[in-house]
Order: sequence, then structure tokens, then C-alpha cells
Amino acid sequence: MRKVLVVDDEKLIRKGIRTILERNVSDIDQIEEASNGKEALELLFAKKFDILIIDIRLPQLDGISVLKKIQNLPQKPKIIVISGYDEFSYAKECMQYGAKGYILKPIDKKELIEIVERVKSELQKEENNLRLVSLQRIMRAKMFESEVNNIIFSGLDMSKFKERLKDLEISPDEKVKSIYFLWAGSSFDQNDFSAEEDKLKLEKILPQGSYICAIYNQRKDILVFTKEAFCFEDIKKSYESLTGRKFYMGVCDAEKTFENLKLLYERAYKAALYGFISGKEIEFWSQVAWREKEKFTRLDMVEKLKEVILAGKQKEAIAVLDSIFNSEFFERYSADSILEVSERLYIHVVDWFCHHIPKKVLEFHEYQSLDSILNFETVHDYIDHFKRFVHEATDMVSSLKGILSVKDEIDEAIKFINQNYHKDINMAMVANHVSLNYYYFSSIFKEKTGMSFLDYLNKVRVEKAKQLLAGTSLKIWEIAEKVGYKNPKHFARIFKELTGLTPNEYRDAQKNLSE
Repeated sequence: MRKVLVVDDEKLIRKGIRTILERNVSDIDQIEEASNGKEALELLFAKKFDILIIDIRLPQLDGISVLKKIQNLPQKPKIIVISGYDEFSYAKECMQYGAKGYILKPIDKKELIEIVERVKSELQKEENNLRLVSLQRIMRAKMFESEVNNIIFSGLDMSKFKERLKDLEISPDEKVKSIYFLWAGSSFDQNDFSAEEDKLKLEKILPQGSYICAIYNQRKDILVFTKEAFCFEDIKKSYESLTGRKFYMGVCDAEKTFENLKLLYERAYKAALYGFISGKEIEFWSQVAWREKEKFTRLDMVEKLKEVILAGKQKEAIAVLDSIFNSEFFERYSADSILEVSERLYIHVVDWFCHHIPKKVLEFHEYQSLDSILNFETVHDYIDHFKRFVHEATDMVSSLKGILSVKDEIDEAIKFINQNYHKDINMAMVANHVSLNYYYFSSIFKEKTGMSFLDYLNKVRVEKAKQLLAGTSLKIWEIAEKVGYKNPKHFARIFKELTGLTPNEYRDAQKNLSE
């Protein structure tokens, strides 16, 4: 549907043109009028019109002046000029400013209809061509995006990539910078449609000639290649305003050719990661490259955290977590190390705990977001959420002793030990037998029996050994094996620790008593 603006200082002429168009020309849904050049100019800058029908002679601002002033409109209307016989020279000048035809006064109905229909046809052809060009541009952009992701994730051969760039009319030798837009936070689960919308919004504010690609990950991050310089702060501010979302911008500030595409991606992505980790919204690879060599080696702290949580020691657990997430950790170590620690903490602590606590305890669904530090908008949000997990987990472990009945489980464990003391058993085996997690079993076993699992097992074995020493003539090494010790020397040491005598001394003492 078309919009038309009719400009003439004579009301009857304006009304006549309106009537002709409304009765004889289809696809016109709106006709507006202006009685002078100034009024026409205000309307043209405020609204989009498809066709402008304008008289040359106008009060306040003549028609030629109006045409001059609208030359830079992003969507300039098709122009039809109205003139008298003595104004033909002016009409010729109007043609220089894009007029598609002129009509002499008095206006001939048939001529007006023919010119408007011709202008409408021109509009339709131009729009079809624009759609075709736009579609081709979109297809090329999607093909480029697909090839970029193939290089990043599938290891596409570089020679093939260079051939495809040429097909897309992109020079492989073109030098560009790369900018990575990292959407941190789990509140937005991007789909393909919203990702395309975000790309279109970004295209409006980036310099022409920039290449914009959505990265095929869950967040649908965006990677940009550009050879034009621009203010990163202004782009970031404008883009966050358009999308209503927070992101971190990483910049590979050294120009590289497309042959180095994977390097351009990795450096911009790592720069964005370091920006997220340090809380710096825009980060440059040249400023953080040194960190790549700094590896975090204290991975034993992850296991320690699990142990103190499962022992119910809340203050100790928070202290261990703070010792991992200290300022040095986020200011010094490589992004890979930090992501590895985040992943290990989830797998070996959060997920492990949620799957190994007794089934009577509630599931920890709300802590599944801890599987990646990038599920949070800031590092502080991640740490706070992890501390909430530690508090709830340690509170739960501590409360288990009061809310769970474990007498049957411990009785069953003691029965199992008494029946299997002569085998190669350990605490993990017994804990599994009674369906309690290792650390919780260790804690409640000691509470219920007054001794550790190993001390209890040694006590049972030594009591059985004492019976064999007093009632049989078996050799010491044979007795050691029968009560579960593979090493006779180890057996002798444990026996003396518990009885104050060696096995031989105990046997001799029993003989003397019987005599």
C-alpha cells in the first residue's frame, strides 16, 4: 500500500488530485496534503511517503527548494512535478533533483493516472530488486557465518575455507580485527530467531563492511570482524540499550587476515572471558595475553572442599571456597584454568553431592546452573550462588544426624564387618553395602560406635586372632591370613598396639594360664 503527499497552494487542485487518485488508482491507502513548501518539508522529514506530487510555485518555500532539501532522505519519495506553461524551465531543473515526470496545469486526469501508475511500477521494481539484493546479502552472510563456525568447531580445512570466501566475494587476504560479544548469564536462553534479531540490531550501529556471525553455542554469542575503527564504548552502550542485555566485549586488537580466523576468534573470545572474570566490560587481548601461561595447580582444594562439606563443617567449607576464589585467582590465572576449576567444582562437589546424599534428602535442582561460571552475569553472582550451595549442603549434612534414623544401617554395617572381617574389606565397601555415602557413613559410624571404621575392624580381627592363638596350633602367618591380614608383620604390629603383647607372647601367656 502506498502513501502520497500532494502539495499545492490551491485547495481545489489538491482536492481534485485526491479525488482522481482515490477513484482510479489502486494500492493507495493514505493521501496527505500540504499548502506550502515549509509544511511539506516538515511532513517529508517526519513521515515516509512513496510518491510526492508537488507544485513548483509555493508560498514560504518553493517546490525546487523542497526538492533540494530532501535529497539526503534515506527513503526519498518518487517525485511528480506540477507546473504552468511558463514554468517549463523550472520543471527541467526539477528533473535534476529526481523528478520522474511533470504535469502541466490544468491537470489532465488521464495523464495524472498514467504517470502515477508508471511511478508505482518503478517503485515495485526497485523494491523487488532491493529484496533480491537483500536476500542475496543475507544468504552470503549466513554462508559466511556457517563457514566461520565450521572453522571454529569442526576444523574445516583452511584451503577449502579460502575457496568459499572467494565464492562469497570476500578476500582471504583482507586484514580485520575481531570483536567477541559474550552474553553472560543464564536468564536468556537464545533461540535462532532472537539471535538473528540481535545481529540485525548490531548491524545498524556497526560500520558498513563489518562481518557479523552468531556463534553456535547455547548463548548465541556474537563474533564480529571489521577493518573499520570505531569507539568500542559507544557501540557497547548503544547495543546494550537496543537489546536490554548485558554483555562483555573482547577485542583482538592486532589485525590479521581471514587465514588466521581461528586465532582471531580465540583471542577475541579469551579477551571477553578475561573481561567477564575481572569485571571489565571491554577487554583487549594485548592487555591480557600474559595470563595464558599462568596455570592454577591447587586442584586438591576441590577435593578438600568436598570433604569438609560432607563432614558438615560450614565455616571450614566457606574458608576453603574463599581460599580458592581469592583475588589472585581472578586477577592472575589463565581463563582455561578458571573454567577448569569451575567445572571440577561442579562435577566433584555439587553434582557429586547431589547424587550421593541419601535419597531421603531433597534434590538440588537450583544448583545445576553452577555447571558453568558463564551462567551468571558476574563472577560475584557465581561465588554467591556457590556459597548458598555450601551453606545449604553443610546444614543438610549436619541435620542428617537428627532427622535420619541410621541405627539399622549401622547395625547392618557391624553385622557385615563381623561376617566378613577375614576378607579384604574397606569402609567404601561397607558404606555402599548399607547405601550411605562414604563421608556421612564415616561420621555416623564413629558417633555410634565410639571409634573409627578402621579401629573397629582391627578390634574385631584381633579378637578373632586371640581366639585362634589360644585355641589352635596354627602358625602366626596362618592366623594373620584367617583374620584378614595379608602381611604377618602388619598383623603383629596391630596386635601389639591393641593388646600390649606380640602374638607369640599372647599365646604363651594363654598356655601358662591353662596349665
